[in-house]
Amino acid sequence: MEMCKASPLLWVNLFAWTYNVKVVDKQGREIPAEAQHVPFITWPVQDAAITEMIDGIDRGYDLLIDKSRDMGASWICITVATWMWLFRDNTQALLVSRVEDLVDRKGDPDTLFWKIDYLLSNVPDWMLPCPRKCISSKGEYRTHLQLVNPANGSTVSGQATTGHVGRGGRRTFVVFDEMAAMQNADDAWRSAADTTSCRIANSTPIGPGTAFSRLRQQGAVHKSPKIITLGYWDHPQKGQGREWRQDEDGDTTGIAGRWFWWSPWFSEQVARRGDTADIGQNILIDHTTSGDLFFNATIVTKHLQAHGKPARRFEVVERGEGFVFEEADNGRWFLWCDLEGGLPDNMTNYLMFADISHGKGSSNSVLAVMDRESGEVVAEFCDPYISPHDYAEEACRAGRSVWAGSSGEAFLGWEVNGPGESWYEDIRRQEYRRVYYQRATGQKTDRKSRRYGWRSDRRNKRIILSSLLRAITRDEVIIRSEDGIKEMLEYVYYEDGSIGPGLMRDERTGARESHGDRVIAYAGCVFLRNEAPRFEEDSPKYAPNTMGEILNHAEVWESMDD
Repeated sequence: MEMCKASPLLWVNLFAWTYNVKVVDKQGREIPAEAQHVPFITWPVQDAAITEMIDGIDRGYDLLIDKSRDMGASWICITVATWMWLFRDNTQALLVSRVEDLVDRKGDPDTLFWKIDYLLSNVPDWMLPCPRKCISSKGEYRTHLQLVNPANGSTVSGQATTGHVGRGGRRTFVVFDEMAAMQNADDAWRSAADTTSCRIANSTPIGPGTAFSRLRQQGAVHKSPKIITLGYWDHPQKGQGREWRQDEDGDTTGIAGRWFWWSPWFSEQVARRGDTADIGQNILIDHTTSGDLFFNATIVTKHLQAHGKPARRFEVVERGEGFVFEEADNGRWFLWCDLEGGLPDNMTNYLMFADISHGKGSSNSVLAVMDRESGEVVAEFCDPYISPHDYAEEACRAGRSVWAGSSGEAFLGWEVNGPGESWYEDIRRQEYRRVYYQRATGQKTDRKSRRYGWRSDRRNKRIILSSLLRAITRDEVIIRSEDGIKEMLEYVYYEDGSIGPGLMRDERTGARESHGDRVIAYAGCVFLRNEAPRFEEDSPKYAPNTMGEILNHAEVWESMDD
């Protein structure tokens, strides 16, 4: 008993049983299991997961189990909960699923409490805290959605997803089972933070727009929640004969050039499933190919392979009577162009487009800089903490100094929506002249009709994002930023038909996740590049078949004091 209490891995491998209906033969084929009730002999990757879960519970940090289908994640969570119920005093565990019938329904092996009942039914009587009948179905200590240990005060409870998980109580840990399929998962996860110091989410991904995928992104960037990966390649049967291969044309994984683990079992699954999204979701743990993406994953991935490269980091500093770039380890300017004397080529013409955040750390303020002649994004400024006012000052200083080029000032555009609403006043106070403006529909060409900055709506946002995709497809635009290109793979269609990053969160929540800010900045540069040559020659009319004509409200590149 004391050895089992000291080691959950010992207890699992000596006394736990599991239920399995199929196995994988040496050829990689799934066949019916000869014995469905078998000892729970854990694999190395499961041992590591159980150990990490116990540590997270004991030390108080959140965990996320990112998994291929049928990797035993639910069984692992239930095993940990059962072990703690048996051997840890006053443990209060809460198991959450998307509907109550998946938490506890009599006789259903897919439910969480059925698994607990099954584990306890196979341990010896001397290990139980009371007569077996007391914890069996409808026993004194086994009621619907609850199991009580009368000897040590430990409890395992169950609940369907709500926005108030565990409200009014304290829990040792909370498990969110198959979180990607849950409604109200964001609210439930936040609510559980008031209940416990250890939240555990497990799921197979079903797209980049889910709460689970947002947590996965958060964990990848900020190390919280800590990520545990249960990939099929670590399965002792499914991963037999595995090889590291490249999908050159994208027919297997949905992404051309992607490297992945191949095995005979994987090959069988590809033939059986035939759908790259299904393979990405259920086997490869892919949070992008499993969703309804806006950008073509194959095109974007090929662009990343062909053009992506690390950046050098700089700050704009004053030197003598002007400003130059100075290399800095934590610089906010990311450059992919050559410098001479701290300055880029001054014989070209530069475009700049700004996406503006509130500066509270939850999303980036991004300024993309494009060489108008070549279409290459040669630099980007990125800072999640800069205020809109300071950001305007930085953009104007850079636009009239380091990016002045052959025009004397870089052409500057910005998204007006949100924190960009007040940007024009900051730009005007900086006396920056070369700015983009729209004209109110049907208004005469005069200064009072100008609306500075670019205001997005569902329609024109789709247009400029489509233009970005088209430009990338034709190699008319070159993006070097590896992070920026990867952000494109986060853009999805929302349920209402609009487009945006699947990992977007309201800044007011304080969540530090990707908002796809770089993508908007790139698309804005493409828009400005398409329009600038046609309208800077003092022509008041739209050129045929241009984006300005399509949008019916674009005017560009006239000086503020014309």
